[in-house]
Amino acid sequence: MKKSELKQLIKEVINETSENNKIQIKSVLGKVLFEYECENNTIKKTVERATLRGANLKDANLREADLEEADLKGANLEWANLKRANLYNANLRGANLKMADLEEADLKGANLRGANLYNADLEGADLKGANLEGADLRMAVLKGADLRMADLEEADLEEANLRMSGLCNADLEGANLRGANLYRADLEGANLYNADLEGANLRGANLVGTILEKSRKI
Repeated sequence: MKKSELKQLIKEVINETSENNKIQIKSVLGKVLFEYECENNTIKKTVERATLRGANLKDANLREADLEEADLKGANLEWANLKRANLYNANLRGANLKMADLEEADLKGANLRGANLYNADLEGADLKGANLEGADLRMAVLKGADLRMADLEEADLEEANLRMSGLCNADLEGANLRGANLYRADLEGANLYNADLEGANLRGANLVGTILEKSRKI
């Protein structure tokens, strides 16, 4: 091989290894919703960029995506598939997650303050220590979810399914739990001060040490 040809080959290899990585976010039906290209790109960087640009990620397929500590404040993820996604310590404050699939997602320590989780599927999700203050969780499925030490102050959980969920030491002060299903939920040490429990199902729930002062009961 000639010296000039060798130099050209090396140049091509260097260009190839430093080539930017383009990642596409597609809908559950395969439509490209957003794409981003940069060096050492990741799905986290791409979703953060989409959020920063105000992209509509409705119906996005982010199943099992690694979004640990991602800044997704105000993101539109309505109907998104986030099943088993890693959202540990993610910032989802004010995000639209209406009817999103977050089954078995890791949301430990996540900031979901004021987020819209209406009718979202959070069955088996890990929300330990998450901030859900003022979040809209009406009709959300939280069956078997881990909400220990979560902040649910003033959250709207009307008709939510919290069957067998873990709410040990959770803060539910002023929360709306009208018609919620809390069958066999663990509410040990939980703060339900001034919460609205009218029509809620508390059969079999663990209420040891639960603060129920001024709560509106059945």
